[in-house]
Amino acid sequence: MPKLELSPYPDTPEARSELVVFLNRHLPPQNGHGWEQRLHHWWDENPAAALSPERGRWVHSQGRLVAYGGSIPALHTWQGRICQTVYATTFCVDEHFSKAASLIFLQQREVAEQFMITHTTPCPRVQEALFKMGARAELTVTRRFFPAGLASHLHGRSWWPSLPADKRIVTDPAQVTSIARPYQRADRIEKWITPEYLRWFCSSTSRRHHFLGLVDGASVLTSFLLVTPRIMRGLRGWDVLESFTTQEDRSELYALIGLLVKEPGLLPGGALIVTAAAFPDDLTWDPPPALLSRNQHVCHFFLFPESLRQVAKHTIMAEGDLGL
Repeated sequence: MPKLELSPYPDTPEARSELVVFLNRHLPPQNGHGWEQRLHHWWDENPAAALSPERGRWVHSQGRLVAYGGSIPALHTWQGRICQTVYATTFCVDEHFSKAASLIFLQQREVAEQFMITHTTPCPRVQEALFKMGARAELTVTRRFFPAGLASHLHGRSWWPSLPADKRIVTDPAQVTSIARPYQRADRIEKWITPEYLRWFCSSTSRRHHFLGLVDGASVLTSFLLVTPRIMRGLRGWDVLESFTTQEDRSELYALIGLLVKEPGLLPGGALIVTAAAFPDDLTWDPPPALLSRNQHVCHFFLFPESLRQVAKHTIMAEGDLGL
């Protein structure tokens, strides 16, 4: 077999054109957005991309591109400081060059010496390899279901706390001027939140995301929900992908999801049910009166630098390339 040449993807105009042709051939777009738009969203519009050159690895054979494993720059935080991280994405290999896959994947050991790497869409073979590499795996969430709209009268409508009188609701992240604090707790790894991140996430080319937040008189954000529409057994629903609050308790979060339960048409399209999923160490959605709950399988894997391997982490659904 011809020699395989592995190198960092450089993201020059010429390299991007070559990559787009390769991805269009092997992974044709399914949702109407071409690879040009997706890569533009990941790397040109992404506010985290300016802080990190990491864009993935590619493999050539005799000058021809035969494999690519992508990276989307992201920002997390620990102890109040920014941690640069990457979301693994788009593992694409020409079927005639299967050995190129292992070259790219083994290179992640080197990347993980500097950055936390997040995998949320790994195929079974990649999952097996991640286990062997010592990745931390988060494989189960508890999803809670809340009847919305008229159905909310039948179950727990009166439980939800009122919205704070000194705050107002916003549904467009462009209305947020700043955030009270870019993280919730300093004693764990979690996402670093900025207005720029919220605007970027809500402009995803792969899935619709909607924002529901609380701001004060100066448009400073204190709590928010990020949700995505979902059809469940023929019923329109809202899935909470991310929740965030800088308050000492969760009353603002409960007021926000309670508002969504009572007035699901507040966001475009409306819904008949609202769901929220939590990983085992996350107790956020334990108190509210869910109609039912069920455990669901997910595929969140994390590779850590040595300095972060023993640190607690707050995991949410809106991590990795899921929805990006």
